[in-house]
Amino acid sequence: MTVDVVARALKLARSHIEHAAAAADRNPTDAQKAAGNYKLGRLNWHGLHISIENAKGSKRCGTEPDGRKWTVTMPASYGYVRRTEGADEDHVDVYIGPHPLSPNVWIIDQIDAESRRFDEHKCMLGFDSRDAALSTYRKAFSDARGNERIGTVTQMTVPQFKRWVNSGDTRRPLG
Repeated sequence: MTVDVVARALKLARSHIEHAAAAADRNPTDAQKAAGNYKLGRLNWHGLHISIENAKGSKRCGTEPDGRKWTVTMPASYGYVRRTEGADEDHVDVYIGPHPLSPNVWIIDQIDAESRRFDEHKCMLGFDSRDAALSTYRKAFSDARGNERIGTVTQMTVPQFKRWVNSGDTRRPLG
């Protein structure tokens, strides 16, 4: 491919991500979040159907089990691969970075910062390096404990990731 063709493909892919992220409701109520009943962005990324819950730059908020409220500005668009099930019995979560044509995906075996046990996977799509993926992941936590939540990080190609997310064991740690 020529540089011009790659540049156009990158621009188009980024545009699709931005459009999908802009469609996500930025202010769902707690009841809507609990029920999953609010507008999500929709994206086809390398043939995977992704729903975007939170656009890059939006505020994601929630309540800890002890009642403390938290808010974080999303460092990347965040959502999940539809028709999948992760360790938390929800869909497999993804962050979408600024390089959607990157041939690699980094899967983080997220661990609970308190118990140190495997929690769920966070999949970093569209990042040009492991360092960029992990830097974004760390910024997604308002308590500054993102680094404590990083377990094993597994690098896969996009085709390997698609096989794993569609037919692999997404309920157990990879590492």
